[in-house]
Amino acid sequence: MKEHEIRPSKLLYRYLELSVQDADECFSDCRKSTIPCVGCAGTDLAFQFEKNGFPYSLCKKCGTLFQSPRPPFEAFEAFYRNSESSRYWAESFFPAVAEARREKIFKPRVMRLSNLCNTKDISVKKIIDVGAGYGIFLDEWRKFDPDVIAVAIEPSQLLAEECRNKKFEVIEDIVENVQDYDGFADLVVCFEVLEHVYEPLTFLLTLKKLVRPGGYLFISTLCADGFDIQVLWEKSNSVSPPHHINFLSKNGFKILFTRAGMNKLDFSTPGLLDVDIVRNSMKQAPELRKQHRFLNELVNDEKHGQVFQEFLVENQLSSHVWIISRKTN
Repeated sequence: MKEHEIRPSKLLYRYLELSVQDADECFSDCRKSTIPCVGCAGTDLAFQFEKNGFPYSLCKKCGTLFQSPRPPFEAFEAFYRNSESSRYWAESFFPAVAEARREKIFKPRVMRLSNLCNTKDISVKKIIDVGAGYGIFLDEWRKFDPDVIAVAIEPSQLLAEECRNKKFEVIEDIVENVQDYDGFADLVVCFEVLEHVYEPLTFLLTLKKLVRPGGYLFISTLCADGFDIQVLWEKSNSVSPPHHINFLSKNGFKILFTRAGMNKLDFSTPGLLDVDIVRNSMKQAPELRKQHRFLNELVNDEKHGQVFQEFLVENQLSSHVWIISRKTN
């Protein structure tokens, strides 16, 4: 898989342009407050950089990179409800790549996650997808298991309607407002949402409530320790405020899940795009090629780049993280 197949540059740069505009229009008058680390709750922080008017800090205790000082929750809530970049993602960006992502991301994701469940002897009769988007993951999971009871939680009216069109039970709301589903699911999944949320611990505890005792919670997100984020840092397109505001480290994830009372943490980084992302960024930025001459040679050699990507996966050094954890009885 290549980055352009799931994030065509024309669509991506338009989305990033709109994000910059929204950062100014939605947050320019907001007060910002320093917050503790979103992973370990530590307060010994080091300023790293500012992007789109949003400062980012690094936790000296666990290595988590996160946006702080942070505007209030209400500002983010209004941003996701009204912003041009959020609308563009839902109405233009994702529809253009939906089927490519089905083939490149969602089908392999279902296969890998189902194999993981088989390995751990996890019986999935009820599944909830939080932030279900277009419902493609649940659609592919249902092909794998037609008898599964599948619930989509999706706050976007447009995306919730897409899930209804696929005949799923849909809760059109943010997960924090969901009621009557406590202890419902054998497996709760949440793909690429944690990097967006205002309070990761509160969010994680909310997801945990949906899991039955002995059931499992699965999350995929971005990791500060990953290769492309470490190399590109503030120049990374993944660091795209106001959207992506949390990049926990491996240690930060472990502490966060412990704080949430989840155990038996299974941590992996099955990412496929770190090398390609760095390669594409270096093509766009001559200063990066000068700063990282050895890496530039490495990532631009197709054979060496593939071997290096496999090395990153095997050593938990990709920026794309999978975490599965069990809710105790």
